[in-house]
Amino acid sequence: MKIEFKKISSVPKSFSLQKGDLSFSGEVKRIDAKLFEIQSLLHGKISLICDRSGEEYQEQINENLVLFASNGIWDKQSQNKSDDFDVIEFFEGFIDFEYILQSEIDSIQMQYHIKEGD
Repeated sequence: MKIEFKKISSVPKSFSLQKGDLSFSGEVKRIDAKLFEIQSLLHGKISLICDRSGEEYQEQINENLVLFASNGIWDKQSQNKSDDFDVIEFFEGFIDFEYILQSEIDSIQMQYHIKEGD
């Protein structure tokens, strides 16, 4: 699911998508000319590998995420020094929510996990 940057205003726009047993939904709004804030919830079950036993298992996840996206290169030097956040840069005029969801899944799966009971 992609939303064109020029269609996003300061009024939050809802989005929702599903990948397997995970749902990713929330709102996106414009903060300034090139910066957009995404407030979302990642909810459902995710497949993980236990780092102790090597077994695959399902874990329930329920995470509130606040992410930022830019339309083009984000100039970190221009941001307020009190703001310490990472920005996902997109270069084709669209926010790609499937890409963001897959990135979050990959990030969770790369962490250290131990299946309960091991």
